[in-house]
Amino acid sequence: MKILLAVSGGIDSMYLAHRAPELFPGASFAVAHCNFRLRGDESDGDEAFVREFCASAGLECFVKQFDTEAYASEHGISIEMAARDLRYAWFAELCSAQGFDAAAVAHNADDNAETLILNLLRGTGTRGLRGMSADVTDGRGVRILRPMLGVSREEIRGWMSSNGFAWREDSSNASGEYKRNRIRSEVFPVFRELNPSFLETFAADMAHIAQVDAIAEDYFWAGLPVVAGNDGPSCPTGLPSCRTRSGISFPIGPLHALKHWRYVLYRFLEPYGFDSGTVDSLGDLLAAWSASPAGTVTLSGKTFEAPDYIAVTSASEIIVSAKKAGTASPGFTTKVYDKPSDFNPVVPEGTLVADADKLPLPLKVRPWQAGDWMVPLGMKGRKKLSDLFVDLKWNLLQKQEAQVVEHPDGKPGHVAALLCVRIDDSLKVDASTKKILEIS
Repeated sequence: MKILLAVSGGIDSMYLAHRAPELFPGASFAVAHCNFRLRGDESDGDEAFVREFCASAGLECFVKQFDTEAYASEHGISIEMAARDLRYAWFAELCSAQGFDAAAVAHNADDNAETLILNLLRGTGTRGLRGMSADVTDGRGVRILRPMLGVSREEIRGWMSSNGFAWREDSSNASGEYKRNRIRSEVFPVFRELNPSFLETFAADMAHIAQVDAIAEDYFWAGLPVVAGNDGPSCPTGLPSCRTRSGISFPIGPLHALKHWRYVLYRFLEPYGFDSGTVDSLGDLLAAWSASPAGTVTLSGKTFEAPDYIAVTSASEIIVSAKKAGTASPGFTTKVYDKPSDFNPVVPEGTLVADADKLPLPLKVRPWQAGDWMVPLGMKGRKKLSDLFVDLKWNLLQKQEAQVVEHPDGKPGHVAALLCVRIDDSLKVDASTKKILEIS
């Protein structure tokens, strides 16, 4: 087995580097060092220290410098999150390019407990209470090993000191600037007074929560096909569902029939960035709708937002769509051809045909507006598009994305087509048509 050791030069990672042969018997190793350039000469000193250690230990050493502050500013995230993103993205590149089977990091029992507290403070579901995994494959496909989760920071310091091994002290660890540091320096001493074995207690609790969460996951995946069915394509999060024109559809009726439907709703929406408060609000709406007499609680047209996604309710389903989806016009193609003698006016869904002389190119396409109307093919009188949407049972997102072709007669609000669903009756192909315009 070929393992990449993440070594910063601090005491935890140097413990990992020295004990790697014991932790991973028979494996071969190399070292990866990230210089995040956050502490000036001190960061460069860490890099030099790791290079010197690798040279003396005969280990191949990979080093990369990052402009962490610029990355954090560009992506609107914290310095800690930026460093984490940059670090693991580089590990993925190294593992792929150099053939490493896994990357080992030096998270210890204290780190695991700190993560638990941070997750509790920011709000989390059960998955955030499980603690770190000792062996996990991340979203980039890299296997991450954490062999030190059962070792406390105190034990690490004792072992390193007794063996006379050197390490670098990170001055930022003594600062109260970062939340994790404040928990480490201000909160944990109080916990230790109340329970000297609080790290072991936390570890046991996280293990129990992980077991319960595994049961909940089994329930979610067992119930999801009942709700969404198995025939739909996979959505971006890998959840089976029915993909619609506007996004991911999640039927309300089958969902609400599940005993623990609120958990399934939360688990379904969580990967899209919906926080627990937003999901609770949606759940409260569904609960009020199901408990009230028909018609007294309006379900359709309610919107719930996450940073990058929006969920909209209709009378029968929840539609999840990327926010940016509503800003782009749907693509379409046009072609003009001579009307064949055996022309069949029945066309596939998503295709419209019109008399090309009555609707000449170029087409004037725009988003629909209140007051738009047409005479749908086969009808005699005007119909507002807002009423047509009701007939089509379109949800709010579909209405927002609707595009129309302006009618060449220039009458206010008169549209030639609702792309690519309906054509105006005045433009239909008839016996006098010579050329056909096809829109799809």
